Amino acid sequence: MNVSKGKVVLAITFSMLVATHGYADDAEPVEMDTVVVTGTRTEQEIKKIPANVTVIGPEDIKNSTAQNVVDLLRGEQGIVVRDYTGNGKQVSVDMRGFGESAAANSLVMIDGRRVNAIDLSGVDWTQIPLEQVERIEVVRGTGTVLYGDNAVGGVINIITKLPSDELSMHAGTLFGSYGRNKQHVSLSGMKGAVGGSFYASYDSTNGYRKNSDFRTKDIGGKLVYDPTDFLGFQLSGSYHSDTYGMPGTLLAGSDPESSNRLLDEGQTRDGYINLRMDADLKEWGGIVTDISYRHRTTDAFFDWGAGSTNTVESELDTWGFTPRYTLDAEIGGHANRLVVGTDMYWSDYGTDAESTGPWGSSAAGSVDRSSFGAYVSDEFSLLDNLILSLGARRERVKYDLAKSEITNSGIVYDPLDDSMTETENGFNAGLTYLYSENSSVFIRANRSYRFPLTDELITTDYWGYAINVNADLKPQTGRHYEIGAKHYFTENLRADVTLFRAEIKDEIFYNPLAGNTNHPETLHQGIELGVRADFIDKVTIIGNYTYTDAEFEKAPYDGNNIPSVPEHTAHIGISIHDVIPGFVFSTSYNYVGSSYLINDQANALKKMDDYHTVDCKLSYKIKDIEAFFGINNLTNEDYSEHGVRGNFAPTRNFYPAPGRNWFLGLNYAM
Repeated sequence: MNVSKGKVVLAITFSMLVATHGYADDAEPVEMDTVVVTGTRTEQEIKKIPANVTVIGPEDIKNSTAQNVVDLLRGEQGIVVRDYTGNGKQVSVDMRGFGESAAANSLVMIDGRRVNAIDLSGVDWTQIPLEQVERIEVVRGTGTVLYGDNAVGGVINIITKLPSDELSMHAGTLFGSYGRNKQHVSLSGMKGAVGGSFYASYDSTNGYRKNSDFRTKDIGGKLVYDPTDFLGFQLSGSYHSDTYGMPGTLLAGSDPESSNRLLDEGQTRDGYINLRMDADLKEWGGIVTDISYRHRTTDAFFDWGAGSTNTVESELDTWGFTPRYTLDAEIGGHANRLVVGTDMYWSDYGTDAESTGPWGSSAAGSVDRSSFGAYVSDEFSLLDNLILSLGARRERVKYDLAKSEITNSGIVYDPLDDSMTETENGFNAGLTYLYSENSSVFIRANRSYRFPLTDELITTDYWGYAINVNADLKPQTGRHYEIGAKHYFTENLRADVTLFRAEIKDEIFYNPLAGNTNHPETLHQGIELGVRADFIDKVTIIGNYTYTDAEFEKAPYDGNNIPSVPEHTAHIGISIHDVIPGFVFSTSYNYVGSSYLINDQANALKKMDDYHTVDCKLSYKIKDIEAFFGINNLTNEDYSEHGVRGNFAPTRNFYPAPGRNWFLGLNYAM
């Protein structure tokens, strides 16, 4: 599909939705997800937030064709999902065009707890079972003032289910292509001031490609205790374990189901516990405090052939303490909301690596990273329908990096022992005008920053062993400007448009010839369009389109496109429910435009092809039982979401995506 066809599809979709304006007037009002917590770190109506915010709600999740959390994000405006192996384990979610460094420029949270890693491993999306997700809040554009590091392109907050008011049980099973096998069960309930929930799940697949198998187990839950109407406690936790194959890349033209890495494999063990206290001080405001601990271990094995192997083991411990205070109080008769807080994190990371064979080597090291951020954010109503938002943040990060003596092919390197401290500031100013009951326009300006990941701070030799600290690498900063509108034609027909521009200084990216470096200036700009229509409470249509222009602004790549950033993406989703009692039919269409390969900053090689996919799902519910059947990639599109230029030769290498595949299952709810 070429770009002109994509624009035609978009035009038809928007014309159809606008043409149905009169029809939607006769529809029954639908419940709108108007209140979110991510945009302001306290409950706020979407229309009052000076940002492009959307919510993937319970009904959207239920009626979607998604099989995991990242599938839900594929259809969101301004988001590009790149799944390396097609099983959800190694995934990059890109917001506003950061390409290979997307994972470091998008902040992901679970119930407000950040889950971004301090190293290059990124977010492990598989530790979030879809069945436990209540809703997902997506805030596009920088959230640096409220959340600090990583929140450059946007913030994704995955909010899990609370215990239900009455005792309930859910269970389900799913089977599908490539040996897919999944089971899950959950219990939930409240009695008086005490409640709890528990879940367990197992998911496995042999994978679309050879050595792309994946097995995962998850267990977790929540305990809630509300002793009074002004004090509440919530204890949550989970444990995740998985094993997986790593099939590697393939040269263009190869059999998409093959692999050149048949023995490479890895495993993850990841658990966390979080204690939240919520104190409602009435006219004196409110305090929310989270204390969290996370422990993660990973193991990876690589077989290079001819008796040469490499094993890497790592362990990460992270403590978090994030208290915040909120006060709603009028100033001179004008509504005002003040949020003041701190975010403190302490991470200890250790790794051991050993190689066998002709180039035998070994190394062990550790990284301690601590961060302290303090912020203040205020919303002041200049008029009843005109809100001024201001905020500032200051954050300090300290790294202590150490490597024991390294032996490589008989060469002994000196131990690495160094430390670094960086401090950055973030600001934001926004203005929101409510021109009708649910509609608004906004404008805002922000300053963002991103600190280097621990892996980016260390220079290495040819074999990847640490030599010294990359002292020339500076924090990345940016200036962001946005203007947008959210308009409700009726309660059942809404649209939004956002224009954005981000001027990034010292953007951190990987250059295969020079390692991790800063590029002097880059520019990310574009437009996001979205429409949602609900007809007579039976049909929901969602459409969106995003244009992104991401370029290097200065030498050595002045004027070139940033790799792995498509200019055009589009989505159309249709859900038809209860036209025939009990039946729900959902289908979605996704288009992703062409882009240059990762590592091809020179834009010298042919672009990755654009692609389009169609997914569909049919479900039928009778009493407490739901049966469903679905097909992904209905047209059997031959495509790749991720491609990379060879480090030492101009080869085009790809991670092929799965072909047409099916799934079916049963869910039981009591």
